Amino acid sequence: MTPAKRLLLVGGSATHLSKARASGADILWVRLPEETGPVDTGDGVEVVHADYADAETLRRLAQEAHEVRPFDAVVSLTEPGLDPAARVNDQLGLAGTGFEVAHRFTDKYLMRRRLAEAAAAPGIRLVACALVEDERSLRDFGAAHGYPFIVKPTCGTASFGVLKVDGPELTAAAWAEIGRLRTSDHPLVHAYDLGEFIMEEYIDGPLCSAEAFSFDGHHVVATVTEAITEESNHVHVGHAIPARVSPAVEADVVRVTGAVLDALGYRDGATHTEFKLTPEGPVLIETQARVGGALLNQLISTVYGLDLQELAFSWPLGVAPAVAERPKPRGGAASWLIVTEPGKVREVRGLDEILAKPDTVGVDLWVGPGDVVRSFDGQWDGLGHVASKGDDTTDAIERCRRSLAELRILTD
Repeated sequence: MTPAKRLLLVGGSATHLSKARASGADILWVRLPEETGPVDTGDGVEVVHADYADAETLRRLAQEAHEVRPFDAVVSLTEPGLDPAARVNDQLGLAGTGFEVAHRFTDKYLMRRRLAEAAAAPGIRLVACALVEDERSLRDFGAAHGYPFIVKPTCGTASFGVLKVDGPELTAAAWAEIGRLRTSDHPLVHAYDLGEFIMEEYIDGPLCSAEAFSFDGHHVVATVTEAITEESNHVHVGHAIPARVSPAVEADVVRVTGAVLDALGYRDGATHTEFKLTPEGPVLIETQARVGGALLNQLISTVYGLDLQELAFSWPLGVAPAVAERPKPRGGAASWLIVTEPGKVREVRGLDEILAKPDTVGVDLWVGPGDVVRSFDGQWDGLGHVASKGDDTTDAIERCRRSLAELRILTD
């Protein structure tokens, strides 16, 4: 009997573990020390608690485990685990994405610099950018590139810390807000490095994203997602597939996605790449080397029959074939961010009724009675998502919004 393959899973959720188990591999799952909640791991799974963000800790752990029984692949689908997993790929000489390429996705300034070096790549419009050094650098950038412009952490996520500077009179406030964010008690301050902030030229237009999977350099865009943004804090509150854009615009997004991934040197795995749609074509905002959040994997699985999270484990292990062509949609699906007033949760109403609906794709509610709700300043201040399917994208959005209205989270 052929022994099972062995996978090192860096971070992630119980859902990620479930998808990894579908590959048939034996799994060593590295979780953070504070992640002590019970998880039904099943057979063939060993759990180790360690600070995988510490390079030396993970290096030593991976080396010792690899010497006992070699790993066939190392995978992470959570933002804090992407760079650590890539370092282990380099360390053990495995075929997955290495740190040099992975860090081009987790560091937004490095991504922009790399794209500037590959300026000849077809269809990639370069966006002016610079690192924030002090308040004067903010004023200088505005004078050189105009207002408004965007300021955000180079290594942040979930729209946390994104600022829009509308004029020179607001640069002092933006600089003060950067200082506040660096020392705040928000959970993302501890999960990500907020030392560096990047300034970027503001791009106006509707937001969309390409959800893709790369098979040895062949990039297959599963869908183009329509994103709905809350203007007050730039948070993506709604996601819907397929995006309601013309075939020509969709083709442009698919083409530029491939050009971006080629320029960044990415060859294998899932990506979530965001664009603003302009009259001159799609302009890259940022890209992540993972499956997008907001229940996007469930939406894609529902509409296209393609599970990108499962592929993220089965493809590097060599137990899944490459997908040759873009799948065809069957209907539409949408998800929406759950929010409520700040305070302590007293009661949740309507959840069971929503889960029982035949058009519900999923609900990932992160709070219950007794939990404290923060003010809605960023994506991670949302409380989860409601997702629904429909006959088409518009129908799915309407069904999703109706279900969301039925969910009541009462706070004191």
